[in-house]
Amino acid sequence: MPTFDCLLFDLDDTLYPVSSGLAAACKSNIHEYCSFSSAGYMAEKLGFENSKIPELSNLLYKNYGTSMAGLRAIGYDFDYDEYHRFVHGRLPYDNLKPDPILRTLLLSLPYRKLIFTNADKVHTAKVLNKLALEDCFEGIICFETLNPTKKGSVLEEKQSSSTEIFDIIDHFSQTSPVMELPNTPIVCKPSKAAIEWALKIANIDPQRTLFFEDSVRNLQAGKRLGLQTVLVGTSQRSKGADYAVESIHNIKEAIPELCEVEMKSELNYSANNNVAVGVETSVTA
Repeated sequence: MPTFDCLLFDLDDTLYPVSSGLAAACKSNIHEYCSFSSAGYMAEKLGFENSKIPELSNLLYKNYGTSMAGLRAIGYDFDYDEYHRFVHGRLPYDNLKPDPILRTLLLSLPYRKLIFTNADKVHTAKVLNKLALEDCFEGIICFETLNPTKKGSVLEEKQSSSTEIFDIIDHFSQTSPVMELPNTPIVCKPSKAAIEWALKIANIDPQRTLFFEDSVRNLQAGKRLGLQTVLVGTSQRSKGADYAVESIHNIKEAIPELCEVEMKSELNYSANNNVAVGVETSVTA
C-alpha cells in the first residue's frame, strides 16, 4: 500500500517562489505606506497611526496567524470581501507565469491533490490561473470555506458585541497581564480548529497525507495533528518538518516515497508482460 493517498498544498510562496514579490506587496497593502501614494489598509481604512503599525502588525500576526484575524480579535469590524479586495486587488499578479514543469509534475502524481490556503477564493483563482494549474487540484479549501458566515449574521453579532478596542500593545508591555488575549471569530491556519475543519471537510486521513507549506508554524500545527509535512523554500529541515525542499519542483527527488505508486505500477506492468510473454511462448511451442 502506498505511503500517501493525499497531497495538501498551501498556495502563496509554496506553489510559486517568494521572489515573485506577491507576499511583499500584500504586506505593504495591509500595513505600509505604498510607493504609489496609497496608504495600507490599516492606515487608510482603520485609521492607525503609521508609527504604531509595525509593532501592532507583528503582534497580530504572531498571535493570530494573520493580521486580518488579529484585527477582528481586538475589536475592529470590517467587511471581509472589502478587506480582500483592498489587500489583493493591487498585487503584481503579472509576475506569475505559467509553470508547465510544475503542471506536468502535479498531473504525474496519482494522488488526491488539494489547496489549503488562508487566502480568499478570488485571489486563489487568480494565482492558479496565472500558473496554469487550475485543473491540477481536486478542490480548494480557502478563507470562505472555513469562514462561511457573512457579516451581520447572528454568529458575527455575538462575537462582535463589544465595541471596545483591545490594546494588544499595552497587553504585552505588562509584566503580568491581567486579561487574556481575546479570541478571533476568523478561522485560519495555524489554528487547530482550521486544520481539523479542513481535514474533515475534505475527508482526509492526516496519517496518509503530505502537507506542503512555506510557513514553519503552519507546518508545525499540521504536524501536531498527524499530517506528514514538507517545508517548501529551503533544503534545511526545521522542527516539525519531515521533509524540506528548496523548490516545489524538487519534491520527487526529495520524497522518493511519492514515486511508490508509479514504481509499483511499472513493476506490475513489467511482471504482467513477462507472464503474458511466457504464456504466449508456451502456446506457440
